[in-house]
Amino acid sequence: LVEAGYVKLVVSQNVDGLHLRSGLPRDKLAELHGNIFMEKCEKCAKEYFREFDVGGMSFKPTGRMCVEARCGGRLLDQILDWEDALPEDQLCLAEEELRTCDVSMCLGTSLRIKPASDLPL
Repeated sequence: LVEAGYVKLVVSQNVDGLHLRSGLPRDKLAELHGNIFMEKCEKCAKEYFREFDVGGMSFKPTGRMCVEARCGGRLLDQILDWEDALPEDQLCLAEEELRTCDVSMCLGTSLRIKPASDLPL
């Protein structure tokens, strides 16, 4: 459905990385609660999708460094803790797409946890 152009964006509250492992392009995915397999450079914002749980929670340094030329920034885990705000870039992406989409399908959630439950449907 993504390749045919029917699905513009998948908005996920899952943290297990299965959407990316399935082959869904990163630019077609908004991960509202993060991803236990993802690290992001705090300087250049490059993302690293790992084969292992990167450890940590609440966007803390993982101990690894960015390998981009002239960067060397610290890599941060990408998993939310209960008191963390949703990642603004992911939330804005989801809100923008949901406001303009023709159809929205909501699967596998009770839609009870805010602020994700407040997204336009």
